[in-house]
Amino acid sequence: MCLVLSVMAFAQTGVDFQHLTFDEALAKAKAEKKLVFVDCYTTWCGPCKMMTTKIFPMKEAGEFFNPRFVCVKFDMEQGEGKELKNKLGVRAYPSFFIIRPDGTVQHAVVGGGELEPFIERVKKGLNEKTSLLYLNQQYEKGKMNKKQLLAYKVALDDAYDQKKAEQVKKELLSQVTEKDKLKKEFWPLFEDGTCTVGTPDFNLILANIPTFEKNIGKEKLDEFLFSAYSRALSPHLYGNKERQTVSLDELKQQIGKLDLQKKNDLLSLCDIAGLVAQGDVNQLVSKVEENAATLTGNDLSSMLMAFGAMRDKATKADYNRMVAAAEKMMANPANSEMKNYLEYYVESWKNLAHVGVNFQDLTFEQAVEKAAKMRKQIFVDCYTSWCGPCKYMSNTVFPQEKMGDYMNPKFICVKYDMEKGEGPELAKKFGVRAYPTFVILNTDGTVRHKFVGGGEPDRFIERVKDAFDDNKATGVLDAKYAEGARDKEFLAKYVESLISMYSPDASKVAAELYGQLTDEEKVSADYWFIFNNPDLAPAGSEAYEYLLANREKFAQNNTEEAVDKRLSSGYQRKLMMIFYGRDKSTTAADLDQMKKEIVGLKLKNEKSLVGQINIAKALLANNPNQLLTVCEKEVNNLSPEEFPFSIIAGAKEKATPLQINRWKKIGQKLVAKCEDKDMAKQMEQYIESMFAKK
Repeated sequence: MCLVLSVMAFAQTGVDFQHLTFDEALAKAKAEKKLVFVDCYTTWCGPCKMMTTKIFPMKEAGEFFNPRFVCVKFDMEQGEGKELKNKLGVRAYPSFFIIRPDGTVQHAVVGGGELEPFIERVKKGLNEKTSLLYLNQQYEKGKMNKKQLLAYKVALDDAYDQKKAEQVKKELLSQVTEKDKLKKEFWPLFEDGTCTVGTPDFNLILANIPTFEKNIGKEKLDEFLFSAYSRALSPHLYGNKERQTVSLDELKQQIGKLDLQKKNDLLSLCDIAGLVAQGDVNQLVSKVEENAATLTGNDLSSMLMAFGAMRDKATKADYNRMVAAAEKMMANPANSEMKNYLEYYVESWKNLAHVGVNFQDLTFEQAVEKAAKMRKQIFVDCYTSWCGPCKYMSNTVFPQEKMGDYMNPKFICVKYDMEKGEGPELAKKFGVRAYPTFVILNTDGTVRHKFVGGGEPDRFIERVKDAFDDNKATGVLDAKYAEGARDKEFLAKYVESLISMYSPDASKVAAELYGQLTDEEKVSADYWFIFNNPDLAPAGSEAYEYLLANREKFAQNNTEEAVDKRLSSGYQRKLMMIFYGRDKSTTAADLDQMKKEIVGLKLKNEKSLVGQINIAKALLANNPNQLLTVCEKEVNNLSPEEFPFSIIAGAKEKATPLQINRWKKIGQKLVAKCEDKDMAKQMEQYIESMFAKK
């Protein structure tokens, strides 16, 4: 009664992998007089997942393994698995070991497969005389006949010990005769993957088909020949000329002479391969369309393979036709297991057919889910409705064909208004501070790269490519900084990255870098970017004071013009804030102090800065006539680029007709001073529009 219940339990649960340490498994096997079966896997291994989800849960698997083994499994990249990987000599995944209770490895099987053939491979390990351990021992003794050498080679192949298997095969081939090869027991010699179309052994089979049909059976021989010719045709279907060891004409000729059950299938593959050789995309797509409703299995895979080989010759219209055909294929219940496979192709073809960047209508969660499924990164356009550069990218740059051809195959592309829907939350998540901001995410939704500002297609694509460079990708730099990277070379790259994204952290990181620099390094061109940026070295900061104290050395290494421009920029920025009405705290006394500092610095554009300060003082006095009088005087000292046009726009609202005429004359003087004719024309139009009657 207990035995019946035990067997029923095995049948119901599949393989019973127990949660034991390796030593606990050995002890339990000893107590139960069993062997240990170890499944060595990784989380990323596809065949490992297939064995775990489809094969081991089968009732028949439990009936075979559970009565014979204490079954355990270990992730080779986690916990005890790391140690076992070295101890057992794991070379590939999945690897399976049959181990005695004393820890001795009795047998090894590498690679999964369907249950029945997999069990047959395991059974060899249960039989002492076909187990790897026994055969290893016999080989070391030098007491192996031809049949034992063959069994040993098969065991080594199963264990993925390729070097040893090749060595044993050479010994075996030196002993076997052509007559031996015709026998059933030596058929495994042809099954190790080396007997391919065109080799002497394959020609031996073709010359002795009746004998092989008699010895191993027609069905088995047919399967072998079909598989061999399918592999030989594969590089023709892929269009890979380097791997085409036998010509397509020769393959057609050989297949035509054979009496195979699937002969027509092979000849059909030859026809498809012929279309690839001719580069006839249209004919191939037509063939797919004609058979879309019935295409399944290998025929379907072959068609997709062939189309992939000619993708460089396919037009966007061809891709659209393939999308429609694939949707018919997915409607066929026979293709249910290939649905994900087909969905991947449809997504890819839709992107390739699209003109311009294919922004998909997805929520952020849906985008992440789709990216994981398609194994693609995510490109996010963070925009606002009022942003001019955002509109330019959306209306002019992204619709261009070259943009779509680069972006669509690589990314799931989405765009979100940062002021609507889930936009504000995403803006916070990605740290968006300016528009447009573009974020490139890993398949799991984490930030890989981020940059601000658009550009023309070629330049924009180059900026996107930075995401694939670990020395430039902002997400990678963030991670390195968080992990403690603080060398000068890294900090310099990181600061420049933060500046480009308008990150408030830039000044903090720049201060860390500044603290590591020698005096010689500080004045060098390599680190000028710290001192040249008013946000990193604001007036009054240690870095700014160092710049003032070592102005001549900086000028020698970075040009006097660059240093002058930097020192001017801080004052220029302050004045612009006043002219645009954004600075309400600066007083006339502050401006007098600023003028004193500028005169003391002996800047080349001192006259221009002093002129702007005089205008700023007049603006603060809130006296229209005084402002006009100062501007009429200072317009002679300022270039069109330096004159604050914004004050005219503000002053004209309350100006009298006489004052408006005076402002117009100031504008005309500035136009006359403009050396660039196009710029002068634009300026003239701007001034006219400014004073045009509404």
